[in-house]
Amino acid sequence: MIKAVFITNIPSPYRVDFFAYLQKHYPEYEFHIIFSGAGMENRKWSVELAELSHYHFLKSKTLIIRKRFDDRYVFLPVGVEKLLAEIKPDLVFAMEYNPTILRAVHWCRKKRIPFISWTDGTLNSERNIGKVQRLSRSYIIKRAAAFVASSTASKQAQIAYGADEKKCFLSYLTVDIQKYLREKEDYSGRELLYVGSLIQRKGLDLLLPALAETSEDIHLTIVGEGQERELLTEQAGKLGITDRIRFLGYVEGEPLRELYHNADVFILPTREDCFGLVILEAMCASLPVISSKYADGAFDLVAEGENGYIVDPEDTHAFAEKIDQIFADENRLKEMGTRSYERAHAFAFEEVAKGCIDALCYVMGKAVR
Repeated sequence: MIKAVFITNIPSPYRVDFFAYLQKHYPEYEFHIIFSGAGMENRKWSVELAELSHYHFLKSKTLIIRKRFDDRYVFLPVGVEKLLAEIKPDLVFAMEYNPTILRAVHWCRKKRIPFISWTDGTLNSERNIGKVQRLSRSYIIKRAAAFVASSTASKQAQIAYGADEKKCFLSYLTVDIQKYLREKEDYSGRELLYVGSLIQRKGLDLLLPALAETSEDIHLTIVGEGQERELLTEQAGKLGITDRIRFLGYVEGEPLRELYHNADVFILPTREDCFGLVILEAMCASLPVISSKYADGAFDLVAEGENGYIVDPEDTHAFAEKIDQIFADENRLKEMGTRSYERAHAFAFEEVAKGCIDALCYVMGKAVR
């Protein structure tokens, strides 16, 4: 039995669900999961670890770099080498390029254990990284036996950093779509839905001026919390659209799924997202999508004009026109929602897992399907 280790930062719900799927559906492998930290204060996820086996938490110190754009968390681990020595893996999936991964990669090289470099990052999301971060990527990329990318844009970034395209495999970032799949019939409302943090990176301050230029019967529901809440409330007041917006705070689980079902269009005005999983959640609920071009996963999720639109959120007038356009024809809106629902199925775990397993097989000298 091949023993493989995934090393990642924290137990996010979507990753935990995916790891549990791999452990259950690929019993010929023994998958271990190493988490660098237990969580982040700006992530209020409820994570169920009960279905996960062979998981480990490292002791680590957390460095938090506070920024209005978005807080950055750096985990400084203790004992990653010792834990790897105890597990004795045949293969390591090194997820991202952080201090934990650098130490794990050094251990792999010393012990002659192959590792696969896995990233969600894109050239857009990493456009402002520093020299040290670029060096860490170069060090890891040059020594990896293969690569797994979470999106087409992530794969392009790996190749730009020096990865051999023939050794690159796609395993899309995803959620357990079975939790969100729901067909919808009624699109007679005029409800936009946003789900995400209220931070500058997410671009809500770009959406509100566009909303102010749209038809007055279009309303926006904002789900999430963050430091920009007060500023956004003030901005809405100055734009005269306070009565068209409701802030619901943080919502998850079934209440969130109900909000997706009751909305008519999902909107993501982000300035930067390496993927944008909320787009997929909305698609599962049969929602047409208007996404910023800076959500890199949108180019894998949204077929322009078929199940939504990709826009420049900094072009206020064009953004507003696209919002009005998507609501202009209820029958067209329903067609787009149906296509979203259909496209979402390509991101089921059974499909996404193939890229991961193919990379493993390639490195271990087994036949790739």
